[in-house]
Amino acid sequence: MKKIARLAAALMAAVMLLAGCGGVDPSKIDYIQLRAPEEGQDIAVVDTTLGEITILLYTDEVPAVVQNFKDLAEKGFFNGQIIYQVVPAAGAALFGSSTPDGNTPDSSTGKPIKAEYSENLWPFSGAVCALCGEMGQLFMKKNYFDSRSFFIANVPMDDETIAKMEENFFPAMMSNAFKEMGGAPGLSQYHTVFGKVIQGMDVVNAIQEVALTEIEYSDEEAAAAAAGDYEDAYRPVEDIVINSVTLSTFRAADYESLDNTLTDAEYADLVARSEIDQAAIDEAIQNGTYNQPESSK
Repeated sequence: MKKIARLAAALMAAVMLLAGCGGVDPSKIDYIQLRAPEEGQDIAVVDTTLGEITILLYTDEVPAVVQNFKDLAEKGFFNGQIIYQVVPAAGAALFGSSTPDGNTPDSSTGKPIKAEYSENLWPFSGAVCALCGEMGQLFMKKNYFDSRSFFIANVPMDDETIAKMEENFFPAMMSNAFKEMGGAPGLSQYHTVFGKVIQGMDVVNAIQEVALTEIEYSDEEAAAAAAGDYEDAYRPVEDIVINSVTLSTFRAADYESLDNTLTDAEYADLVARSEIDQAAIDEAIQNGTYNQPESSK
């Protein structure tokens, strides 16, 4: 359980090859995170000492992950916990451990659960992800999750990240969505996205702005850090406490606006632009004139 307490540095680069990876067909991706929720969808209101964060839960997409979160919330597992780790490079704020070291998780089964993924869910800004890690022996290794999860704050795309997406042949719609929304594409299809923040993004962003102190590594972690296996991680100097997590359902009438959500017109424009961009990419690849970044040649 302790092995997945930190976000690995290797995941900060684009590790996901959409073309042929994990059976993901780019043409079949439904970008549901970009659009408004439907009436009656599951939500969770996370009350913290910095304010409330409302999460839309994607129960139909990753039911096991959402059910684990809901079961833990209903029994009050998250109440009184702190944000135990912040990773500025990924805009991540981690929670879900009953001790400040991040090494005391739980789950609805009392043990790690085999991870599940949806090709429709991606680590855009505002995503809520289950912290997953590899467990098992040799060729039997699989990804697992428990109660540990994290919010992704507003993370604009920089030139290096955009180049990584081009190297890995991210489709135009995916690349344009990350450019529009921000996020951490390098975490794609490793840490399971199971929700998005629809209200309280200011709170998520504020966590990245508080005074931080670097987390001291254990001897085992120090060796891994020296080998480059860990990204620098920090903890807020003053505890940010989760007071409670309340489960409910979405009603559009309760919201004047939604965070991390495009209007119908904005979404239609993004789709139209992406179709034009993808056609140009496809033609360049077919003609042998597609110019990948120098680092990929």
